[in-house]
Amino acid sequence: MVNRDAANERSREESSAHDPAQRRSARTYQVRTYGCQMNVHDSERLSGLLEDAGYLRAPDGAEADIVVFNTCAVRENADNKLYGNLSHLAPRKQSDPNMQIAVGGCLAQKDRDSVLRRAPWVDVVFGTHNIGSLPALLERARHNRAAQVEIVEALQEFPSTLPATRESAYAAWVSISVGCNNTCTFCIVPSLRGKEVDRRPGDILAEVQALASQGVLEVTLLGQNVNAYGVSFAADERLREDPMNWSDMPRDRSAFAKLLRACGDIEGWSACGSPHRTLPSSPTT
Repeated sequence: MVNRDAANERSREESSAHDPAQRRSARTYQVRTYGCQMNVHDSERLSGLLEDAGYLRAPDGAEADIVVFNTCAVRENADNKLYGNLSHLAPRKQSDPNMQIAVGGCLAQKDRDSVLRRAPWVDVVFGTHNIGSLPALLERARHNRAAQVEIVEALQEFPSTLPATRESAYAAWVSISVGCNNTCTFCIVPSLRGKEVDRRPGDILAEVQALASQGVLEVTLLGQNVNAYGVSFAADERLREDPMNWSDMPRDRSAFAKLLRACGDIEGWSACGSPHRTLPSSPTT
């Protein structure tokens, strides 16, 4: 009986040690988002990751223990806005060393070497390709008492595969591609989001089906260039069959239209579209 009690006690201790909610039940977070719909989607994933790690969203108007900036590098004065807000937090950070500040997104990807130089009180800098690393980076910064900078050059996993805390119970973002293969001289996005990587249709449809079963009525399909979605799928299949044959590569330019039609065949929701248009649940060609 004594051994059983001791085993139960050890089990409770181990459970507590591995339960992030019990370790950090008092720590709260806030995510501040700048920029496009892709950033809004990423911020929902950041919130989901933090809540999975045991953090609690700070009530409106309350000061948070962790403030995450999901930044934009495209819109005017993006850097001035970021560093202005970081400066406002500097006095609080000085008075409360346990508070943590993280900077992610496109501006962090672009200015990886200068964020800490301009704002040395920042604890974590992460980029567009590794948002899933945020909880681990925060923990490492707290443990090591040193800022953590982690920028990677290729997508580690699609944001839509990460946990999310959605702002709306009835509308959801679904990432179908990340990056862009165009080289427009006026656009910085390809250098920050990388080459286009498309999700397979089956993964997208499974996510849309799951969202519909949760009561979501509107889905927005996200990508830097959704009209280019799936163009290379046919070529990829050809190369798998014959890796040495690069001649006359097929291109399926109707892949996005096919994806929309397949989404429209899913029952239980009312609309699907890209950020630039919303289509009925049974789109026509």
